[in-house]
Amino acid sequence: MTYPDPSATDLHADVVVVGGGAAGSLVASLLHEARAKVLVVEAGPAPPDDAHGAPASPLALPDDAPPDEAWRFRSEPEGARWFRERVLGGRTRVWGGWCFRASEQNVVDAALLGVPWPLPLRALDPYYARVERRLRVIGNRDGLDVVPDGECEGPVTLHPNLAALSTALELPVIAGRIASVGQRPWRGTDALDGVDVRTGTTALRVVPRGRGIAGVECLGAGGERRFVGAPRVVLAASAIETARLLREHGDRASLTLTSPLIASYMVLVDAPVAGVAGASRAALVPRFVNTPGGVERPYVGGFSVEVQGPHAASIIGARAASMLELREEDLARMTLYLVSAFGSMSPSRDRALRFDLDDRDAHGRPVPVLSLPTTENDRALGDEMKATCLAIAEALGGSSAVVIPLAAPDGLSIGSESLHEGPLGAFQGAFGARPSPLDLDGRWRDLPGLYVADARHVPFVGDRHPTLTLLASAARTADALLRDRA
Repeated sequence: MTYPDPSATDLHADVVVVGGGAAGSLVASLLHEARAKVLVVEAGPAPPDDAHGAPASPLALPDDAPPDEAWRFRSEPEGARWFRERVLGGRTRVWGGWCFRASEQNVVDAALLGVPWPLPLRALDPYYARVERRLRVIGNRDGLDVVPDGECEGPVTLHPNLAALSTALELPVIAGRIASVGQRPWRGTDALDGVDVRTGTTALRVVPRGRGIAGVECLGAGGERRFVGAPRVVLAASAIETARLLREHGDRASLTLTSPLIASYMVLVDAPVAGVAGASRAALVPRFVNTPGGVERPYVGGFSVEVQGPHAASIIGARAASMLELREEDLARMTLYLVSAFGSMSPSRDRALRFDLDDRDAHGRPVPVLSLPTTENDRALGDEMKATCLAIAEALGGSSAVVIPLAAPDGLSIGSESLHEGPLGAFQGAFGARPSPLDLDGRWRDLPGLYVADARHVPFVGDRHPTLTLLASAARTADALLRDRA
Protein backbone atom coordinates (compact mmCIF):
# COMPACT_ATOMS: atom_id res chain seq x y z
CA MET A 1 0.00 0.00 0.00
CA THR A 2 1.36 3.43 -0.97
CA TYR A 3 0.49 6.26 1.40
CA PRO A 4 0.81 9.99 0.79
CA ASP A 5 3.84 11.80 2.18
CA PRO A 6 2.78 13.07 5.63
CA SER A 7 5.04 16.10 5.21
CA ALA A 8 3.13 17.20 2.09
CA THR A 9 0.18 18.68 3.94
CA ASP A 10 -0.88 22.02 5.31
CA LEU A 11 -3.53 20.45 7.56
CA HIS A 12 -2.45 19.33 11.01
CA ALA A 13 -4.41 18.54 14.15
CA ASP A 14 -3.96 16.83 17.47
CA VAL A 15 -6.96 14.62 16.71
CA VAL A 16 -8.93 13.89 13.55
CA VAL A 17 -12.53 12.82 14.13
CA VAL A 18 -14.02 10.92 11.19
CA GLY A 19 -17.77 11.56 11.03
CA GLY A 20 -19.80 14.54 12.19
CA GLY A 21 -22.88 12.73 13.48
CA ALA A 22 -23.98 12.24 17.08
CA ALA A 23 -20.87 10.47 18.42
CA GLY A 24 -18.34 12.39 16.33
CA SER A 25 -19.82 15.77 17.28
CA LEU A 26 -19.83 14.92 20.98
CA VAL A 27 -16.28 13.56 20.97
CA ALA A 28 -15.01 16.56 19.02
CA SER A 29 -16.61 19.00 21.45
CA LEU A 30 -15.22 17.22 24.52
CA LEU A 31 -11.71 17.16 23.05
CA HIS A 32 -11.98 20.80 21.91
CA GLU A 33 -12.98 21.88 25.41
CA ALA A 34 -9.89 20.06 26.74
CA ARG A 35 -7.81 22.33 24.44
CA ALA A 36 -6.96 19.71 21.84
CA LYS A 37 -6.73 20.92 18.26
CA VAL A 38 -9.52 18.90 16.63
CA LEU A 39 -10.51 18.55 13.00
CA VAL A 40 -13.75 16.82 12.00
CA VAL A 41 -14.00 15.34 8.50
CA GLU A 42 -17.56 14.71 7.33
CA ALA A 43 -18.44 13.17 3.96
CA GLY A 44 -21.75 15.00 3.72
CA PRO A 45 -22.45 18.68 3.19
CA ALA A 46 -23.20 21.32 5.78
CA PRO A 47 -26.89 21.35 6.77
CA PRO A 48 -29.31 23.98 5.47
CA ASP A 49 -29.01 27.49 6.87
CA ASP A 50 -32.07 27.07 9.07
CA ALA A 51 -30.73 23.92 10.78
CA HIS A 52 -30.01 25.71 14.07
CA GLY A 53 -33.32 27.49 14.44
CA ALA A 54 -36.26 25.72 12.86
CA PRO A 55 -38.31 23.26 14.89
CA ALA A 56 -38.22 19.78 13.41
CA SER A 57 -41.31 18.33 11.82
CA PRO A 58 -42.49 15.24 13.67
CA LEU A 59 -42.43 13.51 10.29
CA ALA A 60 -38.69 14.06 9.82
CA LEU A 61 -37.47 10.82 8.26
CA PRO A 62 -33.94 9.71 7.30
CA ASP A 63 -32.86 9.43 3.70
CA ASP A 64 -32.08 6.22 1.88
CA ALA A 65 -28.42 5.58 1.18
CA PRO A 66 -27.30 7.91 -1.62
CA PRO A 67 -27.62 6.21 -5.01
CA ASP A 68 -24.33 7.49 -6.38
CA GLU A 69 -21.53 5.10 -7.23
CA ALA A 70 -19.39 6.26 -4.30
CA TRP A 71 -21.85 4.93 -1.69
CA ARG A 72 -23.05 1.66 -3.17
CA PHE A 73 -23.94 -1.34 -1.07
CA ARG A 74 -25.54 -4.71 -1.71
CA SER A 75 -27.88 -6.77 0.40
CA GLU A 76 -28.84 -10.40 0.64
CA PRO A 77 -31.78 -10.64 0.05
CA GLU A 78 -31.98 -7.70 -2.32
CA GLY A 79 -34.21 -4.72 -1.64
CA ALA A 80 -32.81 -3.51 1.67
CA ARG A 81 -33.09 0.17 2.52
CA TRP A 82 -30.10 1.73 4.27
CA PHE A 83 -31.30 4.95 5.87
CA ARG A 84 -28.47 7.42 6.30
CA GLU A 85 -28.22 11.14 6.79
CA ARG A 86 -25.00 11.93 4.96
CA VAL A 87 -24.88 15.51 6.24
CA LEU A 88 -23.16 17.26 9.12
CA GLY A 89 -25.10 16.27 12.23
CA GLY A 90 -26.05 12.89 10.75
CA ARG A 91 -29.08 11.16 12.18
CA THR A 92 -29.43 13.73 14.95
CA ARG A 93 -31.32 15.75 12.34
CA VAL A 94 -34.15 13.20 12.48
CA TRP A 95 -33.80 11.36 15.83
CA GLY A 96 -36.32 13.41 17.81
CA GLY A 97 -33.98 13.80 20.81
CA TRP A 98 -35.13 10.60 22.59
CA CYS A 99 -32.79 9.79 25.50
CA PHE A 100 -33.40 6.67 27.57
CA ARG A 101 -30.74 4.74 29.46
CA ALA A 102 -30.27 1.02 29.01
CA SER A 103 -31.58 -1.23 31.79
CA GLU A 104 -30.35 -4.43 33.41
CA GLN A 105 -32.95 -6.24 31.27
CA ASN A 106 -30.96 -5.15 28.20
CA VAL A 107 -27.88 -6.79 29.68
CA VAL A 108 -29.85 -10.02 30.23
CA ASP A 109 -31.24 -9.94 26.67
CA ALA A 110 -27.79 -9.37 25.16
CA ALA A 111 -26.42 -12.43 26.95
CA LEU A 112 -29.38 -14.58 25.82
CA LEU A 113 -28.88 -13.43 22.23
CA GLY A 114 -25.14 -14.19 22.17
CA VAL A 115 -23.78 -10.61 22.25
CA PRO A 116 -23.05 -10.09 25.97
CA TRP A 117 -22.22 -6.68 27.34
CA PRO A 118 -18.42 -6.38 27.70
CA LEU A 119 -18.76 -4.19 30.81
CA PRO A 120 -21.29 -3.78 33.63
CA LEU A 121 -24.12 -1.32 33.07
CA ARG A 122 -23.02 0.74 36.07
CA ALA A 123 -19.75 1.55 34.24
CA LEU A 124 -21.76 3.79 31.90
CA ASP A 125 -23.73 5.57 34.66
CA PRO A 126 -21.37 8.57 35.02
CA TYR A 127 -21.22 8.97 31.24
CA TYR A 128 -24.99 8.77 30.91
CA ALA A 129 -25.26 11.51 33.53
CA ARG A 130 -22.68 13.71 31.83
CA VAL A 131 -24.37 13.41 28.43
CA GLU A 132 -27.84 14.06 29.88
CA ARG A 133 -26.64 17.25 31.54
CA ARG A 134 -24.73 18.34 28.46
CA LEU A 135 -27.69 17.83 26.12
CA ARG A 136 -30.16 19.29 28.65
CA VAL A 137 -32.47 16.29 28.59
CA ILE A 138 -35.98 17.28 29.65
CA GLY A 139 -37.99 14.64 31.51
CA ASN A 140 -39.16 13.16 34.79
CA ARG A 141 -37.87 10.68 37.35
CA ASP A 142 -40.41 7.90 36.88
CA GLY A 143 -39.07 5.22 39.23
CA LEU A 144 -39.33 2.37 36.70
CA ASP A 145 -36.59 -0.26 36.59
CA VAL A 146 -37.15 -0.87 32.88
CA VAL A 147 -36.31 2.78 32.09
CA PRO A 148 -33.77 3.87 34.72
CA ASP A 149 -34.02 7.47 35.88
CA GLY A 150 -31.45 9.92 34.58
CA GLU A 151 -30.16 13.44 35.17
CA CYS A 152 -33.11 15.21 33.56
CA GLU A 153 -34.48 18.71 33.87
CA GLY A 154 -38.10 18.60 34.97
CA PRO A 155 -40.79 18.10 36.00
CA VAL A 156 -42.67 17.57 32.75
CA THR A 157 -46.45 17.43 32.39
CA LEU A 158 -47.66 15.01 29.75
CA HIS A 159 -50.37 16.19 27.35
CA PRO A 160 -53.72 14.80 28.62
CA ASN A 161 -54.38 13.00 25.32
CA LEU A 162 -51.18 11.03 25.88
CA ALA A 163 -51.65 10.58 29.61
CA ALA A 164 -55.07 9.01 28.90
CA LEU A 165 -53.33 6.17 27.05
CA SER A 166 -52.23 4.67 30.35
CA THR A 167 -55.84 3.97 31.36
CA ALA A 168 -56.85 2.84 27.87
CA LEU A 169 -53.93 0.44 27.51
CA GLU A 170 -53.55 -0.55 31.17
CA LEU A 171 -49.82 0.10 30.77
CA PRO A 172 -47.38 2.69 32.12
CA VAL A 173 -47.08 5.77 29.90
CA ILE A 174 -44.40 8.33 30.74
CA ALA A 175 -43.23 11.61 29.28
CA GLY A 176 -40.46 11.30 26.74
CA ARG A 177 -36.99 12.28 27.88
CA ILE A 178 -35.88 14.63 25.13
CA ALA A 179 -32.56 16.38 24.48
CA SER A 180 -33.65 19.88 23.56
CA VAL A 181 -32.29 23.15 22.25
CA GLY A 182 -35.02 25.77 22.38
CA GLN A 183 -38.07 24.39 20.60
CA ARG A 184 -36.35 21.52 18.80
CA PRO A 185 -34.34 18.38 19.56
CA TRP A 186 -30.57 18.61 20.03
CA ARG A 187 -28.48 18.09 16.92
CA GLY A 188 -24.82 17.23 16.55
CA THR A 189 -24.13 20.62 15.00
CA ASP A 190 -25.06 22.24 18.33
CA ALA A 191 -21.85 20.77 19.81
CA LEU A 192 -19.47 22.01 17.12
CA ASP A 193 -19.11 25.72 17.87
CA GLY A 194 -15.43 26.59 17.58
CA VAL A 195 -14.47 23.17 16.16
CA ASP A 196 -12.72 23.00 12.77
CA VAL A 197 -15.03 21.02 10.46
CA ARG A 198 -14.40 20.00 6.83
CA THR A 199 -17.62 18.93 5.12
CA GLY A 200 -17.70 17.15 1.77
CA THR A 201 -14.57 15.31 2.84
CA THR A 202 -14.48 11.50 2.77
CA ALA A 203 -11.92 9.62 4.87
CA LEU A 204 -10.33 6.95 2.68
CA ARG A 205 -7.77 5.42 5.03
CA VAL A 206 -5.95 5.90 8.31
CA VAL A 207 -2.24 6.26 7.54
CA PRO A 208 0.15 4.48 9.94
CA ARG A 209 3.68 5.56 10.77
CA GLY A 210 5.79 3.02 12.62
CA ARG A 211 3.79 1.82 15.61
CA GLY A 212 1.56 4.90 15.53
CA ILE A 213 -0.49 7.13 13.24
CA ALA A 214 0.56 9.76 10.74
CA GLY A 215 -2.95 10.96 9.88
CA VAL A 216 -5.86 10.39 7.50
CA GLU A 217 -5.97 10.37 3.72
CA CYS A 218 -9.16 12.05 2.52
CA LEU A 219 -11.02 12.87 -0.68
CA GLY A 220 -12.38 16.40 -1.00
CA ALA A 221 -15.70 17.38 -2.55
CA GLY A 222 -13.92 18.29 -5.78
CA GLY A 223 -12.17 14.93 -6.04
CA GLU A 224 -8.83 16.18 -4.75
CA ARG A 225 -6.81 13.97 -2.42
CA ARG A 226 -5.81 15.56 0.86
CA PHE A 227 -3.80 14.38 3.81
CA VAL A 228 -4.56 15.51 7.35
CA GLY A 229 -1.69 14.96 9.74
CA ALA A 230 -2.58 13.90 13.29
CA PRO A 231 -1.15 11.43 15.82
CA ARG A 232 -4.64 10.38 16.97
CA VAL A 233 -7.75 9.47 14.99
CA VAL A 234 -11.27 8.77 16.26
CA LEU A 235 -13.54 6.78 13.94
CA ALA A 236 -17.10 7.93 14.55
CA ALA A 237 -18.92 7.46 11.24
CA SER A 238 -21.44 4.64 10.84
CA ALA A 239 -20.31 1.28 12.19
CA ILE A 240 -20.17 -0.09 8.65
CA GLU A 241 -17.98 2.72 7.34
CA THR A 242 -15.68 2.31 10.35
CA ALA A 243 -15.40 -1.43 9.66
CA ARG A 244 -14.37 -0.62 6.09
CA LEU A 245 -11.61 1.73 7.31
CA LEU A 246 -10.40 -0.81 9.85
CA ARG A 247 -9.90 -3.59 7.31
CA GLU A 248 -6.49 -2.20 6.45
CA HIS A 249 -5.42 -2.46 10.08
CA GLY A 250 -5.95 -6.12 10.75
CA ASP A 251 -9.70 -6.20 11.37
CA ARG A 252 -10.82 -9.66 10.32
CA ALA A 253 -13.52 -10.10 12.96
CA SER A 254 -16.71 -11.86 11.97
CA LEU A 255 -19.12 -9.05 12.73
CA THR A 256 -22.73 -9.64 13.69
CA LEU A 257 -24.91 -6.89 12.23
CA THR A 258 -27.88 -5.61 14.22
CA SER A 259 -30.29 -2.84 13.41
CA PRO A 260 -33.49 -1.51 14.94
CA LEU A 261 -36.74 -3.23 14.08
CA ILE A 262 -39.27 -0.43 13.68
CA ALA A 263 -43.02 -0.37 13.16
CA SER A 264 -44.21 3.19 12.57
CA TYR A 265 -47.63 4.66 11.81
CA MET A 266 -49.11 8.09 11.24
CA VAL A 267 -52.48 8.49 12.95
CA LEU A 268 -54.85 11.20 11.71
CA VAL A 269 -57.84 12.13 13.82
CA ASP A 270 -60.65 14.28 12.42
CA ALA A 271 -60.64 16.78 15.25
CA PRO A 272 -58.82 20.03 16.06
CA VAL A 273 -55.64 19.94 18.10
CA ALA A 274 -56.27 20.19 21.83
CA GLY A 275 -53.85 22.89 22.95
CA VAL A 276 -52.39 22.62 26.47
CA ALA A 277 -49.71 25.18 27.20
CA GLY A 278 -46.39 23.71 28.27
CA ALA A 279 -47.50 20.08 28.05
CA SER A 280 -45.12 17.50 26.60
CA ARG A 281 -46.23 15.98 23.30
CA ALA A 282 -43.80 13.08 23.46
CA ALA A 283 -44.65 9.93 25.41
CA LEU A 284 -43.07 6.53 25.88
CA VAL A 285 -44.86 3.26 26.51
CA PRO A 286 -41.96 1.45 28.21
CA ARG A 287 -41.20 -2.14 27.42
CA PHE A 288 -43.83 -4.39 28.97
CA VAL A 289 -42.96 -7.86 27.60
CA ASN A 290 -40.40 -10.34 28.93
CA THR A 291 -39.54 -8.24 31.97
CA PRO A 292 -39.94 -9.08 35.67
CA GLY A 293 -43.65 -8.71 36.39
CA GLY A 294 -44.43 -8.06 32.73
CA VAL A 295 -46.15 -10.04 30.01
CA GLU A 296 -44.36 -13.24 28.98
CA ARG A 297 -43.94 -13.80 25.26
CA PRO A 298 -42.33 -16.73 23.37
CA TYR A 299 -39.47 -14.67 21.96
CA VAL A 300 -36.32 -13.10 23.36
CA GLY A 301 -36.30 -9.34 23.83
CA GLY A 302 -38.98 -6.70 23.75
CA PHE A 303 -39.83 -3.24 22.51
CA SER A 304 -40.96 0.19 23.62
CA VAL A 305 -43.32 2.57 21.82
CA GLU A 306 -42.73 6.26 21.17
CA VAL A 307 -45.81 8.44 20.68
CA GLN A 308 -45.61 12.00 19.38
CA GLY A 309 -48.52 14.43 19.26
CA PRO A 310 -51.04 15.86 19.15
CA HIS A 311 -49.87 18.14 16.33
CA ALA A 312 -51.72 20.03 13.66
CA ALA A 313 -51.67 17.62 10.72
CA SER A 314 -50.64 20.45 8.38
CA ILE A 315 -47.16 20.36 9.97
CA ILE A 316 -46.17 17.52 7.64
CA GLY A 317 -46.04 19.97 4.73
CA ALA A 318 -47.21 19.84 1.14
CA ARG A 319 -44.46 17.49 -0.09
CA ALA A 320 -45.15 14.80 2.52
CA ALA A 321 -48.90 15.23 2.04
CA SER A 322 -48.51 14.59 -1.69
CA MET A 323 -46.33 11.52 -1.09
CA LEU A 324 -48.98 10.12 1.26
CA GLU A 325 -51.81 11.05 -1.14
CA LEU A 326 -53.44 13.37 1.39
CA ARG A 327 -55.22 16.62 0.54
CA GLU A 328 -53.95 19.74 2.29
CA GLU A 329 -57.49 20.97 2.89
CA ASP A 330 -58.27 17.77 4.78
CA LEU A 331 -55.12 18.04 6.86
CA ALA A 332 -56.07 21.56 7.94
CA ARG A 333 -58.83 20.25 10.21
CA MET A 334 -57.06 17.14 11.51
CA THR A 335 -54.80 16.18 14.40
CA LEU A 336 -51.70 14.08 13.81
CA TYR A 337 -49.88 11.54 15.98
CA LEU A 338 -46.85 9.40 15.21
CA VAL A 339 -46.71 5.99 16.84
CA SER A 340 -43.44 4.05 16.54
CA ALA A 341 -42.49 0.76 18.16
CA PHE A 342 -38.75 0.28 18.65
CA GLY A 343 -37.22 -3.21 18.91
CA SER A 344 -34.22 -4.90 17.32
CA MET A 345 -33.38 -7.67 14.92
CA SER A 346 -32.02 -10.73 16.68
CA PRO A 347 -28.24 -11.09 16.36
CA SER A 348 -27.34 -14.25 14.47
CA ARG A 349 -24.30 -15.72 12.73
CA ASP A 350 -26.03 -15.31 9.38
CA ARG A 351 -26.94 -11.66 9.86
CA ALA A 352 -23.56 -10.22 9.12
CA LEU A 353 -21.40 -7.71 7.28
CA ARG A 354 -18.72 -8.53 4.74
CA PHE A 355 -16.88 -6.57 2.06
CA ASP A 356 -16.61 -7.67 -1.56
CA LEU A 357 -12.96 -7.12 -2.47
CA ASP A 358 -13.76 -7.74 -6.15
CA ASP A 359 -16.43 -5.01 -6.27
CA ARG A 360 -15.10 -1.50 -5.72
CA ASP A 361 -16.96 1.80 -5.53
CA ALA A 362 -15.97 5.04 -7.25
CA HIS A 363 -13.40 5.73 -4.52
CA GLY A 364 -11.80 2.31 -4.88
CA ARG A 365 -13.25 1.00 -1.61
CA PRO A 366 -14.68 -2.53 -1.27
CA VAL A 367 -18.47 -2.50 -1.41
CA PRO A 368 -20.27 -3.55 1.80
CA VAL A 369 -22.57 -6.56 1.53
CA LEU A 370 -25.28 -6.80 4.19
CA SER A 371 -26.66 -10.25 4.91
CA LEU A 372 -30.14 -9.71 6.35
CA PRO A 373 -32.02 -12.95 7.03
CA THR A 374 -34.97 -12.77 9.41
CA THR A 375 -35.65 -15.24 12.19
CA GLU A 376 -38.79 -16.57 13.82
CA ASN A 377 -37.88 -14.38 16.81
CA ASP A 378 -37.84 -11.29 14.55
CA ARG A 379 -41.20 -12.15 12.99
CA ALA A 380 -42.90 -12.82 16.33
CA LEU A 381 -41.52 -9.58 17.78
CA GLY A 382 -42.48 -7.60 14.67
CA ASP A 383 -46.05 -8.91 14.69
CA GLU A 384 -46.56 -7.82 18.29
CA MET A 385 -44.98 -4.44 17.63
CA LYS A 386 -47.48 -3.82 14.82
CA ALA A 387 -50.42 -5.00 16.93
CA THR A 388 -49.40 -2.73 19.82
CA CYS A 389 -49.04 0.31 17.55
CA LEU A 390 -52.48 -0.30 16.07
CA ALA A 391 -54.00 -0.65 19.55
CA ILE A 392 -52.44 2.70 20.51
CA ALA A 393 -53.73 4.25 17.28
CA GLU A 394 -57.27 3.14 18.11
CA ALA A 395 -56.94 4.46 21.68
CA LEU A 396 -55.87 7.84 20.29
CA GLY A 397 -58.47 8.24 17.55
CA GLY A 398 -61.06 5.49 17.79
CA SER A 399 -62.06 3.23 14.96
CA SER A 400 -62.51 6.20 12.59
CA ALA A 401 -58.87 7.29 12.79
CA VAL A 402 -56.89 7.21 9.54
CA VAL A 403 -53.83 5.01 10.16
CA ILE A 404 -51.02 5.18 7.59
CA PRO A 405 -48.08 2.76 7.85
CA LEU A 406 -44.70 4.48 7.51
CA ALA A 407 -42.25 1.69 8.35
CA ALA A 408 -42.68 -2.08 8.59
CA PRO A 409 -40.59 -4.32 10.88
CA ASP A 410 -39.46 -6.47 7.95
CA GLY A 411 -35.74 -6.57 8.74
CA LEU A 412 -34.81 -4.89 5.46
CA SER A 413 -34.56 -1.35 6.83
CA ILE A 414 -31.08 -0.52 8.12
CA GLY A 415 -30.47 2.52 10.28
CA SER A 416 -28.66 3.15 13.58
CA GLU A 417 -26.95 -0.14 12.79
CA SER A 418 -24.38 -1.65 15.12
CA LEU A 419 -21.75 -4.37 14.87
CA HIS A 420 -20.95 -6.87 17.58
CA GLU A 421 -18.27 -9.37 18.35
CA GLY A 422 -18.41 -12.04 21.07
CA PRO A 423 -19.74 -15.60 20.84
CA LEU A 424 -21.63 -14.83 17.62
CA GLY A 425 -18.86 -12.77 16.05
CA ALA A 426 -15.54 -13.69 17.60
CA PHE A 427 -12.28 -12.34 16.17
CA GLN A 428 -10.67 -15.26 14.36
CA GLY A 429 -6.90 -15.43 14.17
CA ALA A 430 -4.54 -18.09 12.90
CA PHE A 431 -4.92 -20.07 16.12
CA GLY A 432 -8.65 -19.63 16.68
CA ALA A 433 -10.57 -17.01 18.62
CA ARG A 434 -8.68 -13.98 19.91
CA PRO A 435 -9.73 -11.09 22.15
CA SER A 436 -11.47 -8.22 20.42
CA PRO A 437 -9.11 -5.81 18.67
CA LEU A 438 -10.99 -3.06 20.55
CA ASP A 439 -10.48 -2.55 24.26
CA LEU A 440 -13.32 -1.46 26.54
CA ASP A 441 -12.49 2.23 26.07
CA GLY A 442 -12.53 2.11 22.28
CA ARG A 443 -8.78 1.88 21.67
CA TRP A 444 -7.68 -0.15 18.66
CA ARG A 445 -5.16 -2.48 20.30
CA ASP A 446 -2.82 -2.96 17.33
CA LEU A 447 -2.39 0.68 16.34
CA PRO A 448 -1.78 3.15 19.19
CA GLY A 449 -3.57 6.42 18.56
CA LEU A 450 -6.58 4.88 16.79
CA TYR A 451 -9.94 4.93 18.58
CA VAL A 452 -13.51 3.87 17.75
CA ALA A 453 -16.46 5.86 19.10
CA ASP A 454 -19.38 4.75 16.97
CA ALA A 455 -21.80 1.81 17.08
CA ARG A 456 -18.97 -0.72 16.58
CA HIS A 457 -18.19 0.03 20.22
CA VAL A 458 -21.67 0.12 21.81
CA PRO A 459 -23.27 -2.65 23.88
CA PHE A 460 -26.45 -4.19 22.46
CA VAL A 461 -29.60 -2.27 23.42
CA GLY A 462 -32.55 -3.82 21.66
CA ASP A 463 -35.76 -2.32 23.00
CA ARG A 464 -35.31 1.46 22.90
CA HIS A 465 -33.59 4.23 21.00
CA PRO A 466 -29.83 3.51 21.31
CA THR A 467 -28.47 7.05 20.87
CA LEU A 468 -27.99 7.88 24.56
CA THR A 469 -25.98 4.68 25.07
CA LEU A 470 -23.98 5.49 21.92
CA LEU A 471 -23.17 8.95 23.29
CA ALA A 472 -22.26 7.63 26.75
CA SER A 473 -19.84 5.15 25.15
CA ALA A 474 -18.39 7.92 22.96
CA ALA A 475 -17.81 10.14 26.01
CA ARG A 476 -15.97 7.24 27.66
CA THR A 477 -13.73 6.94 24.60
CA ALA A 478 -13.04 10.69 24.61
CA ASP A 479 -11.90 10.43 28.23
CA ALA A 480 -9.60 7.53 27.35
CA LEU A 481 -8.01 9.55 24.55
CA LEU A 482 -7.44 12.52 26.85
CA ARG A 483 -5.79 10.28 29.45
CA ASP A 484 -3.52 8.82 26.77
CA ARG A 485 -2.68 12.29 25.45
CA ALA A 486 -1.76 13.51 28.94
